[in-house]
Amino acid sequence: MSEHVQQLGQQMAKQSEAWESDSREWQRLQRHKRDLAEWLVDEATNDHGTIVEPRIDAALGGEPFVPGSITTVVNGKQYCLTLVSTCYDVKEI
Repeated sequence: MSEHVQQLGQQMAKQSEAWESDSREWQRLQRHKRDLAEWLVDEATNDHGTIVEPRIDAALGGEPFVPGSITTVVNGKQYCLTLVSTCYDVKEI
């Protein structure tokens, strides 16, 4: 019984390490998504937040993580960014 408890403890420790690693990766991907959204909005809008270029080529070819759509708030305005090929359509919502 003691050996079984020890094995379960080892398995739990390994799972905990894997979850922590996965959590760090998830947080990194979320930061990447936020940075991408901010950049896209910055490229698509003027200083007043008005969309002047509704389609931005993000040049994401070869990226391992490409979010299909992003909803973000930049300078108090909410935007929906939708992936279209490697371009995002930007609309104020």
